[in-house]
Formats: sequence, structure tokens, C-alpha cells
Amino acid sequence: MELAGTKKDAQDAHAMAEAKPPPSEVVPLLLAALLCDAAIADPVSAKANLIGVFDNLHTNSFPLSRPVYVFVKLTEAEGFYEVWIRCASVQNGRVLAEGKAEMTARNRLESFGLIFPFPPIDFPEEGRYEFQVWANGNFLGSATMNAVLR
Repeated sequence: MELAGTKKDAQDAHAMAEAKPPPSEVVPLLLAALLCDAAIADPVSAKANLIGVFDNLHTNSFPLSRPVYVFVKLTEAEGFYEVWIRCASVQNGRVLAEGKAEMTARNRLESFGLIFPFPPIDFPEEGRYEFQVWANGNFLGSATMNAVLR
């Protein structure tokens, strides 16, 4: 028998406070997925400032290692979401990088902008790469880019 107010009660209360809400069953609509050199959220206006939007990377040799920012704009969302980006080779499906964020949407009429900053990603060879957007296990769409030799 345990007494109320024990260390275990405190641990249980802390775990409950950190518990995530249940994932929403509403599938959001992907309005945009853009790749860029940098992305900054303005703290005053909440606008996303995207610098160097691209869909082609040119290099003199492979492998190519560089940071990438992914800007995602969603709407028609309601409830709690785990949103993640998966960078994969279109040629062989190999996953090169993943990033994750959480968001809660209260109104389906609002839109949400999320910025995913990736540290340098190693692109091993020339080809097409896809940045897939997922929310609560649902594939929403993707942004693609080509890595090409000059």
C-alpha cells in the first residue's frame, strides 16, 4: 500500500503533465513546401522570411554537404499534430535526414507556417531528392530538388 503524496505520486503527476494530447484525426492541407538557404520567423509580425528559395543545387563534385531549410505552410488543421520532414533519394528511397515539430491548431480556417532547419545534409550523388511532409502519419506532399554537376 502506498501513501498519498509519495515520490511515486509526484513522478506520476509530472509524467501526466508532460503527456501529449491525442493526435488529431483531421488531415491538414499542405499549401506550400519550399526549400531555401535560410528561413527566419519575424518575432513581431510572425511572418516567415525565406532567403534563397531553390529547387536545384549545382556542385562541382559529390558528395555535397550543405544545410537546408524547409518552410511548410498548412491549413485545415484542428487539434494536435506531429509534423515531420523526411529527406530521401528518389532514386533508391534512402533517407538522408529527418526533422520533427509539434503544433496545435484551434481553428481549421487558420494557416500555420513551420520552419525546419536542417544541419548540413550529405547528398551522396547526382539525382533527385524529395523532402516529404508528414502529419500524424499522413503523407501531405513534398518539395523536390535536383542535385546536379555543373
